[in-house]
Amino acid sequence: MDFAQTPEMESIRGDIRAVLADALPVGWQGSGFLPMDIRPEHRELAQALDQKLAAARLIAPAWPTEYGGRGLTPYEQFALYEELGNALAPRLTTISVDLVGPVVILYGSDEQRAKHLPAIANDATVWCQGFSEPEAGSDLTSLRTKAVRKGDVYIVNGHKLWTSMAHWSEWMILLARTGDDDSRGRGLSLFVLPMSAPGITVRPVIDASSEHMLNEVYFEDVEIPAEDRIGEENSGWKYATSLLQYERGDALLIGQFSRMLRDLEALTRESGASEPERRALAQHQIDWEIGKLLTLRVVSLHAGGQLPDRESSQAKLFMSEAFQRLGMTAQAITGEFGNLTHEDGRSRLGGRVVQALVNATTGTIIAGTSEIQRTIISTRGLGLPR
Repeated sequence: MDFAQTPEMESIRGDIRAVLADALPVGWQGSGFLPMDIRPEHRELAQALDQKLAAARLIAPAWPTEYGGRGLTPYEQFALYEELGNALAPRLTTISVDLVGPVVILYGSDEQRAKHLPAIANDATVWCQGFSEPEAGSDLTSLRTKAVRKGDVYIVNGHKLWTSMAHWSEWMILLARTGDDDSRGRGLSLFVLPMSAPGITVRPVIDASSEHMLNEVYFEDVEIPAEDRIGEENSGWKYATSLLQYERGDALLIGQFSRMLRDLEALTRESGASEPERRALAQHQIDWEIGKLLTLRVVSLHAGGQLPDRESSQAKLFMSEAFQRLGMTAQAITGEFGNLTHEDGRSRLGGRVVQALVNATTGTIIAGTSEIQRTIISTRGLGLPR
């Protein structure tokens, strides 16, 4: 791999920074720690930013031009994600662009591509991901939400949990069981459906940082036209695992990590730092370098036309656990003021320290727990038995 920055990557960074400078307030400290944590009062700001990115054809620069992209490479898409993370940019289109788009490009029909991809890239359509259930989180192959075909439609009944941004979304990408109850991964199918469909009920889940980004979603006799199934019936697990590998190799965390580290270094220059704190910051810098290289390996596979597998799990595992370590150092440096939320003017870094501590734990769970990632690395990467 060649890790040198290409002229194209540097050029697009300038375009991205110009949009961010125009859209974000001076002194912006972010809306949340994880890519999808957006406080309600920042929703309009996030929408305005997405619209500005769309107008500049920067929501998905690596997508084909006919779908609203610039026809660039995954390296330019990486540059976008890194810059968005560095700026702590509020995003409503994380799932739309990072997860839904690639799966529709790979496995969707021509009609699905023509309908959904330009709507995301040009109109910033907001999507959510209907995967996890009360008893099927890390083990998605045990999910129980059923989609029964009746003529030209599927009738869906079931219950999803931890569904990020369902209350703000226009569409959902849904994983449901179309096979027998005991069919596991062999009986799952992937669908797209509008959140306005009759029979869908969304209920809020308030997380440990007192924010509402997660939801429960109930389906009661929801009808999905057969044409809105992605790919073949009962092949949804193949498509879903591809989506999850895109989620696990997300470069947003690289930018967010770098921003937190720079902000902590600035605090220590102002107030001084102990020898243990200086050593910790040096180790975090090493962690960031390693995490960026692991993520760029995922990007290089995409650029070469390959789908990463264990490589995405390695990047996700390392970065999510590195964030936990960074959060602990942030708390040690900021002291009691770091435990204050954004609502208190005395908080450090806009309240991001306490949010980082809480949500870094969530980061090791979403998109598959650290244990799941280690299993993927050991079995698919090292060939070890289960």
